[in-house]
Amino acid sequence: MNWDELFKEGEQLVSDRMISEAIEHYKGIMEKAEDNQKIYYWALKHLGDVVGYAGIKDYLQAIDIYQKIINEYEEDDDTLYNWCQLDIAKAYLEMGMEMFENFDNIKEIVEMEDSNMEQYFGKLLQKRNDYIEREAEILYKERM
Repeated sequence: MNWDELFKEGEQLVSDRMISEAIEHYKGIMEKAEDNQKIYYWALKHLGDVVGYAGIKDYLQAIDIYQKIINEYEEDDDTLYNWCQLDIAKAYLEMGMEMFENFDNIKEIVEMEDSNMEQYFGKLLQKRNDYIEREAEILYKERM
């Protein structure tokens, strides 16, 4: 079995935005590789990528997949383990950025019926702005 070729085919499916086909493709690799733990878990990692940032954008499910690999995969080579940790961080980052975008989009359509609502929403905006300012200050200090 030419595993490298199968992984390249999966990557091409993702590149072509054939997400459902890519998911089925990686599941098929996992079925074929049941006795080969390394290939099985690398296919599972790619599946996590497709479920997460590379396709469906279900970041929580992707994190669950990466965590499963971290908990179950036992090899001397830590490369897969380390990639899963990085991709967990990436999933949280991508999810957070999308949540900020969603908040910014919804603030344009929220209608305030009274001063209590305006005050409450003002506190939410202040909390968002405080976070952004705090992070900007950290970045500024790092660059100095």
